[in-house]
Amino acid sequence: MDTTAEQTAAETEAFRPEARNPRGFADKRARDLRAERHIVRAVSEVYEAWGFEALDTGAFEYADALGKFLPDADRPNEGVFALQDDDEQWMALRYDLTAPLARFAAQNWETLAKTFSRYAYGP
Repeated sequence: MDTTAEQTAAETEAFRPEARNPRGFADKRARDLRAERHIVRAVSEVYEAWGFEALDTGAFEYADALGKFLPDADRPNEGVFALQDDDEQWMALRYDLTAPLARFAAQNWETLAKTFSRYAYGP
């Protein structure tokens, strides 16, 4: 075995990452997931009984849609988690549900009830 291969093998053995969750994230076991699904189902039934529609929007929005809410609109990758798509447009991780709802309403205005009531849950 040459020195480079020996060094790579030694580095691989020396690298032992600590098993830990990123700050703010937790694993959910079956018991917790069952309880969560039960609660979400019960709450959803109440919302739907009152005419609300479930709406799940993506976690990313184009940064220009977040616009003035970004810390630095001229540099959309600053202050939020952002990346560029294949067309080199900036996308940012949404931080609330306001911009996605506004985008959804603009895209679907013609088909939405004009008193549109929606509910959403989750991260």
